[in-house]
Parts: sequence; structure tokens; C-alpha cells
Amino acid sequence: MHKKQIRPLARLHGYWIYKQFLSRTGAWTEREKRAYVFERLKQTLIQADEGIPFYRERFRQAGFNPKADFGSVEDLRHLPILTKADVRTHHTEMVDRRFLSTSVVANTSGTTGQPMTMRLGLGYIAVDYACMYRFWAQAGYTFRAPCAAIRSYVPASAAGPLWKYNYWQNTLYMSAYHLKPSNSQDYVQALLKFRPAFIRGYASSVNVLAEYALPYREQFDFVRGIFTASETLLDYERKTIEQTFGKKLYDWYGMTEPAVVITETANHEGMEVNWEYGYPEFLEGEGLESNERRLMATSLHNPVMPFIRYQTDDIVRMAGGVASPGQIHPKIEAVVGRKDEYILTPDGGRLPSLNFYSLLQGYADILKFQFVQRDLSHVTMKIAVRPGARNVPAMVSKLHEETMRRLGAQMNIEIEQTEEFERSPDGKTPAFKRLFRPEAVHANSAALASQQYK
Repeated sequence: MHKKQIRPLARLHGYWIYKQFLSRTGAWTEREKRAYVFERLKQTLIQADEGIPFYRERFRQAGFNPKADFGSVEDLRHLPILTKADVRTHHTEMVDRRFLSTSVVANTSGTTGQPMTMRLGLGYIAVDYACMYRFWAQAGYTFRAPCAAIRSYVPASAAGPLWKYNYWQNTLYMSAYHLKPSNSQDYVQALLKFRPAFIRGYASSVNVLAEYALPYREQFDFVRGIFTASETLLDYERKTIEQTFGKKLYDWYGMTEPAVVITETANHEGMEVNWEYGYPEFLEGEGLESNERRLMATSLHNPVMPFIRYQTDDIVRMAGGVASPGQIHPKIEAVVGRKDEYILTPDGGRLPSLNFYSLLQGYADILKFQFVQRDLSHVTMKIAVRPGARNVPAMVSKLHEETMRRLGAQMNIEIEQTEEFERSPDGKTPAFKRLFRPEAVHANSAALASQQYK
């Protein structure tokens, strides 16, 4: 079973956890919070030692016995760091088979373009939703409040609707791929007709929507909250979104990996760790600014495949001053990184990278991928395929068809099987690489959008 198949039940369970547990932990004392985190960490370490050969060997090599040697959270530093490469190489050895029957498969491609497979417990997924509901509640969200989501949804065909309504979630799902100057007014009018109390989506997609909705900003007074997630929210994007919808933006940092959640506070003065979810470590590192730290995290709720001292590859910018009352972790100004270039289209569209990640998650035989846009009409997808993969031509054909659904008929895509990828000046291999300057395209996009409102 895959994570997507259990989401409806997980949402209900998550809302129950939020109401029965997370809505009350804010009243706990700092001592109670620290005791909870310590006990969850110790249980995680002991269970990993007892049921997972991968961790048992790592603990043995470190000379670490969780039952005897874990006396405080600071003792985690005696354990080795878990990297993304470790997870890709050893993910089958990292599973505790005692919890296998109550888990599902999840995949993530990551901003490096290298897929990663993991197991998530059903209880962990519910906790993830519980944190989400608490996050939304800061803006006044109640269960099944009307929402619009500009993420994830892709029409089944070129003639399919650009948005669809989900009754059970009371959510209007809108395609982020097809939002462009020529149809932006249709999107805006659909939102004005549906009147969602909340809008959520990728930061880049909500930013584009806000640009097009700006002339109608006085009519969007029914919007109570904007929720961005899945990629870094840039300063100019926040400014654009808040110019249209007001100071109602709440940013979420999380990941498919069962590691950590960091959310914007209700007063919009920084971000805080959801301490019930995972345990973070903020490490100094070479090349970082004085207020920047490398983020590592340890699972608290995923015994089937815990991530212990997981290196997220993200950088956190720490806020000055003292954390909010009752917080047991430092306050955070922002999470840095996790931002890709978007794909530009001939008609001024800006296609978010994150839905392409979602697409690639279903292709386990693709070890690495990269999108290279050479001009407005031509994109090359480079893929490295797992040795011994079966029926590669059929896989490539299906991948081409699904990618074209997202790019549209105006674009041409070539899929190249290779082990050579484009690199940035710093030697890294970005998952999305544009080989031309976009300034003129942005100007044209703004002009087209302006004409729509005349």
C-alpha cells in the first residue's frame, strides 16, 4: 500500500489527534515537554536497536547502548549522522519488520533529483496531519472549512478541467501547471465564485496567483489564511502574496521523511519547531553565516523506519532573542534552501518544479533525473536508469506522456537516458536547470496579464 491510499483515514485520525492531544500540549510546562521528548527519543533508540540490524550495527560501532548510555538528549551526539545516501543504499535494511504490517511505502525525489524510498507508519502519518491541522487552526481553520489548493492536481487530459471540487474535503483543487496570463482571469473568477476561506499551495504557485489576483484584491476579503509549503518562501514572494491577500500568510517547513516540522507562528514573527513531532539539532558548519545552522532531526513517531540524526541538507537561519514562552527549542527566522528554477512556457506560464517531483516518485527504476530547459519551447529530461531495469522503452514512453500532460502541447520534451548531467558553477547538479535568461519572458508575462484586466 502507498501513502496516498490511506490519506482519507489518516486525515480523520490526524484531526482526532489534534483535538485530543496537540490542542492541549501548549499548556504543558517546559519540564513536561522535555520529559516527553526524552522518553520518545529513548523509545525510538531502543526499538531501533532491538529490531533494525542497520541501526544495531551503527550503535555497536559507536560503542553505544541505548538502554544504558542514553541519559539525556545531548547523548545523541555520540551517534553517526544519517545521510540521504545512507537511506538510498540501505532503506531495506532500515525497516523494523515488527511494524511492517501497519506501514505504507512513500517516495521522495528531493531537490537533488535522486529518488528515495521509505516506510511510514500509519500512526506517524496521522501525527503529520495533526500538526497540519494545528498549523491551519492559527488562521481560524475548522474541519472542512472551504479551501482552494493550487498544488498537486493535474488534469487527466488536455481537455480536462483546470480545477475540480472535492466534496469530502470541501476543497477546490486548481492546476498550478496551467495557470498563465491568458487564463489567469478565469482562475481569479473561479476563486471569487467559490469564496474559499483558506488558500494553500506551493510558495511559487501562490505567488503567481497573487500577481494575477492583485487587481481584485479588495474582493478577496473572505480569505482568512494563506498556507505555503514544500519549498522555500522567498521574501519577494511573501511581499507579493501579502500585497494581494493581506498579512495572512503562514509558512510550513516539512518533508516526506519522518524527521521534523517547523511552522510560522500566529504573530508572523518567525517560526517554531513542532516539538511533539521530531527532535531537531542545529549544527554549526563551515561556510555558514553566524546565525545559520545545519538542520538534523530524529524521528519520534515512526518505529517502522526511524530516521536517527538525519541530515536534511537544509540550512536554518536562527532568530535572535529568546524563544517564545514554553518553547523548548530556539526560535527560527527562516529555513534556507530547497528552491528550484521553474519551467517557463511560451505563453508566459511558470510551471512549479514540485509537481514534477511528485511525478518522478512513481518511477523506482529512475536513480537520478534532471530537467534542462534550453529555450521556451524545448525541455530535455535527463534520467539515469537502474541497472537491470525491465522494459525501459515502455517506462520512457509512459514518462513522456505524463510529463507532456504537465507541460502542455506548446512544449517539446526529449527524454535522454544518460549518466552525464548539467552542473552549476559550484559543481552541484540541480534537478532543474535553465540555460537562458528569463528577464524578457517575465516582462512579456506581466504585459499579457495586464492586458487581461483592461
